[in-house]
Amino acid sequence: MKFDVEFSPTFALAIARLDVGDKVMAESGAMVSQDAHIRMETSASQGKGVGGLLKGLGRAMLLGESFFRNTFHADNAPGEVTFAPSLPGDIMVYEMTGGELIVQQQAYLASATTVEIQAKWGGFKSFFGEGKMFWIRAYGTGPLALNAFGAIKEIEVDGNFIIDTGHIVAFEPTLDFTIKKVGSWFSTFFSSEGLVCRFTGKGKLFIQTRNPNEFGQLLGPRLPPVEN
Repeated sequence: MKFDVEFSPTFALAIARLDVGDKVMAESGAMVSQDAHIRMETSASQGKGVGGLLKGLGRAMLLGESFFRNTFHADNAPGEVTFAPSLPGDIMVYEMTGGELIVQQQAYLASATTVEIQAKWGGFKSFFGEGKMFWIRAYGTGPLALNAFGAIKEIEVDGNFIIDTGHIVAFEPTLDFTIKKVGSWFSTFFSSEGLVCRFTGKGKLFIQTRNPNEFGQLLGPRLPPVEN
């Protein structure tokens, strides 16, 4: 199977082209369309048995992430499935070749089933940096489709690099990071810059040009109240 991306960078659409026997996994709710003969099944994103299901479901509720993922099968004939994220922006296809990629949990869109997807503990530095305690660890082989709010920029880090925490899409595990204030506490609270992530080492970093948290804070007060 392979992914093609159309309508980049503003309203990107990922097209998974499946040969007979191919399967593609996607975040729940990401499917836009599929050929009629494609079979879909839904499964829990992690855990085996009742204990694993309950533990995974509790984690998903805590993090506000999708607990279920959908797998699309081309059993008897080739076919296509298309996927799109909730927010407008670009889609990047990263070809996994046996290594790893650490992905911001909301950036995962879809992947070949030969790519393993695991929740990865980011430590309390991640919790205080972005209000999330988990990253996604992707490893294996095959295409991995990631989405961003805005455009995606690839940066070759060699040494040190600082980025606002809300703009991170993914990074290679050869990079380490720490969360820090952009300046003094006065600057942190009154400059509207918040906390930043300092990456060190050598490897690829992928960033998004828009911050969904800042967009939500801007848009939220302007929305009409919900009527019961």
